[in-house]
Amino acid sequence: MEYFPPLGPTPLEDSMSQSAKHRHPADTGYARGEETRSRIVLTALKLFGEHGFEGASTRDIASAAGVNAPALQYYFDSKEGVYIACVEYIVELIWGNLSEVVGRAERALDGEAGDAALIEAFCDIQGRIADFMFTMPETSEWRLFMTRQQAGMGPKAGFDIMYQRFHKRLAKVTAGIVGRLLGRPPNDDETLIRTMALNGQLIVFQVMRRTALTTLNWDAVDAERLGQLKRIIREQTASLLRSILALRDGARRPNRARGKSRSRGRARRAAAS
Repeated sequence: MEYFPPLGPTPLEDSMSQSAKHRHPADTGYARGEETRSRIVLTALKLFGEHGFEGASTRDIASAAGVNAPALQYYFDSKEGVYIACVEYIVELIWGNLSEVVGRAERALDGEAGDAALIEAFCDIQGRIADFMFTMPETSEWRLFMTRQQAGMGPKAGFDIMYQRFHKRLAKVTAGIVGRLLGRPPNDDETLIRTMALNGQLIVFQVMRRTALTTLNWDAVDAERLGQLKRIIREQTASLLRSILALRDGARRPNRARGKSRSRGRARRAAAS
């Protein structure tokens, strides 16, 4: 989330053409192939979000998208294929905005960056995510879809795609940073729990947005409020990560003390002999 300036939204046509691959060439049977396919996916995102995977029928999706029912089978094979195309569209849109900052954090880890640089990299990722959540108009269209998807209320294949192509890579770099600061492996339970707790500061504004805004007595998150939100979360995250450093350094001091004690003991025994 290093985040400024944002990479900017991927144009709809580009995002869709780079997400789920075509089952058929776009210039055959159905007019305006890619435009039609994109319209179906965006319509399905809305209906899957409102009614769930089981509740949204292919007939309803086709009707709302302004196509006939066979068009869905033509482009996607099945309703699950439509759902997977929705997930792939979201993943492409997310990475279009986060790939640069996540890549920088990955390079910082690989390059053995210092503690301060790693803390900045983590906070930058959170900042970019906040920008994406509150400034990309597309996110409001698929908030309900993502809530259901993360709750397991959809085909497992969709969850697997989201996890493998987005969450796994993001978790690897953020847990890598926390693990480095904590002095533990990135796949250690404590490392992962601390990482998820840090990232949860933003999730509440996505999953429980109405509750969060009501609690704050905000009607919306404008640029000024977004700046305030990002500033506070950044300060809090940096403070928590610095406290993790204290845990790591505190654990190292007794080890160093024991090492010095053993060295002195060996020296005394050598002198006595």
